[in-house]
Amino acid sequence: NLEGKADWMMKHIRETEWIKENGWFNSYYDNHKNPVECCDADNIRMMLTGQVFAIMSGTAQNEQIEAICKSADKYLFDEKAGGYRLNTDFKEKKFDLGRMFGFAYGEKENGAVFSHMVVMYANALYSRGFAKEGYKVINTLYKHCADYHKSNIYPGVPEYVNQRGQGMYHYLTGAASWLLLTVLNEMYGIKGELGALKLAPKLLAEQFSNGMASATCMFRGANITVTYQNPFGLEAGEYTVKEIYIDGDLYGNTDTIAKEDVDKLGDKSQITAILG
Repeated sequence: NLEGKADWMMKHIRETEWIKENGWFNSYYDNHKNPVECCDADNIRMMLTGQVFAIMSGTAQNEQIEAICKSADKYLFDEKAGGYRLNTDFKEKKFDLGRMFGFAYGEKENGAVFSHMVVMYANALYSRGFAKEGYKVINTLYKHCADYHKSNIYPGVPEYVNQRGQGMYHYLTGAASWLLLTVLNEMYGIKGELGALKLAPKLLAEQFSNGMASATCMFRGANITVTYQNPFGLEAGEYTVKEIYIDGDLYGNTDTIAKEDVDKLGDKSQITAILG
């Protein structure tokens, strides 16, 4: 019953909230029951939040995700500010929508590069197989925040980047948690699956150094290092995990280490996955 209702809701959103002119979803209605987003010649109103949840939930279909990415790049992306803004400039104090318009444009919820939603945008894209687009989101934010002369903060994840490009309220736990989750689970593809360890990386070819890329993390109480070897320089989406080695010994032609074998891993185990 719930799945049927969810399917109806997603179909309804696709058919009634899709802005066909350029391609994105309306995210909100204001207190006067008017849709907030639009795409007119002299009035472009786009918000990132609705796109993130439409993609993440599976509501957005692949061709819609492609259109959303193009629109976000056109209307929300600002490399000088660290990436994707939360919304376009509405050029009015729209108090029938909420607190965001209590801030000047480019500050906090009103059009800043808001790290929490930006990283969730990356997660949503990765989870739907759009690795190149997801990497752009994270890499742009990373490069900005890691450059002290641009961000004026020590390397880390701020709550948001303001209109002057400065990181504000350094280290927001929600954004940091989503960043770790996205990089480990989606980018490096180190995932738990009912206790088993499944490897499903979405690393771009440019992320490999001499054909290798590694990540160290804790999994079921053991510190492990997972190293991917990409001998043919394949792109994300072109490769799968062909073989797994544990501490130099062949485990099998698989992408998953079974739960009972995960529990046998020693601390500082070295796991190597061959891509092809």
